[in-house]
Amino acid sequence: MRKDLYKELFEVEDKHWWHDHKRQVIHQMIDKFTEKGKVLDIGAGTGKILSELKMKGWSVTGIDGEKEAIKWSKKRGIKIQQVDIEKRLKLNEKSFNLVLALDVIEHLGKDKKMLREINKILKPKGVVVITVPAYQWLFNYWDEMLEHKRRYTVQSFKKVVDLDQFTIEYLGYFSMFIFPIAVIVRLIKKMLGKTQTSDFQTTPLSLISIPVIKFFNYIERVLLSIISLPFGLSVICVIRKK
Repeated sequence: MRKDLYKELFEVEDKHWWHDHKRQVIHQMIDKFTEKGKVLDIGAGTGKILSELKMKGWSVTGIDGEKEAIKWSKKRGIKIQQVDIEKRLKLNEKSFNLVLALDVIEHLGKDKKMLREINKILKPKGVVVITVPAYQWLFNYWDEMLEHKRRYTVQSFKKVVDLDQFTIEYLGYFSMFIFPIAVIVRLIKKMLGKTQTSDFQTTPLSLISIPVIKFFNYIERVLLSIISLPFGLSVICVIRKK
């Protein structure tokens, strides 16, 4: 991720509707598929979700490839390690109940290699929660700002998972209701040449739209507890080590 975006992330992710919804979806999946224990967040960013899991009683560990992540996570009271996550994860094998890889795998040259590394450090029956951006045809200025290498579909991400090592517990999309709005906003920004500004600074008619978005995000989380959604801005996958 572009280094200057860490400061913005730290400032907005506590309250921004996108980050709030994403974290609530992650917590929902964690509560459904695993119990408290040791968690590792790969690409921990500013440490927000680790701080929430720590408050819930988890033993937390975070790693990230950028010094900026270390700096901003300290402000949350979370100490994370700087690790080149493209290489071997230098962590004890079979030591984590849960691993998070939230919007990180799309940054890597070798996505399957990351899942092999995760498998080594997971305890038997341990769980991995993964999110990645959806649809390669949506690849645009925002992906370039975040330094993404690719986007996925449910079908293409399923091919990344080694079914000899993992069982897929859940695979689907989220952020379905805001999908058409996000596509339109990004097209307008591209037409206006405003492709160097963060998407998190762009919520049209915010006084009206944000309450509506939050309502539909709530409805979406209810649906996610029952079914897999057919499309969305992101893919979410929960896998369990065999």
